Amino acid sequence: MKGVSLAILCCVLAAASANNGRGSTRFFGTGGHQSPSQCRYWCRNPENQVYCCENTFEPEGPVGTKPLNCPIVRPTCPFNVRGLRPITCSNDYRCGGVDKCCFDRCLQEHVCKPPSFFG
Repeated sequence: MKGVSLAILCCVLAAASANNGRGSTRFFGTGGHQSPSQCRYWCRNPENQVYCCENTFEPEGPVGTKPLNCPIVRPTCPFNVRGLRPITCSNDYRCGGVDKCCFDRCLQEHVCKPPSFFG
């Protein structure tokens, strides 16, 4: 019986370690695909739900906030003609230039966006 338990534990650990990339970092509310101990930074969406926006498998970098504000979170998703995936982020310093780390309704995560100059 001890051997069977050990084999099951090994299978569970192998499956968990196979999903350690960026795609497995979603941790909304009480659900999610990764252990809270694997999350370095937690972000909130406009509905105040918490999710992991940077895991411990990503390289560490500077943390900070840039001046200006994020654009208003749009209520619906527009049709994307470019098909390019934006850069995901956990804070403003993960974004180049003056771009800010802002929540995107369509992607359901924070991405680098140009700042709003109107408020």
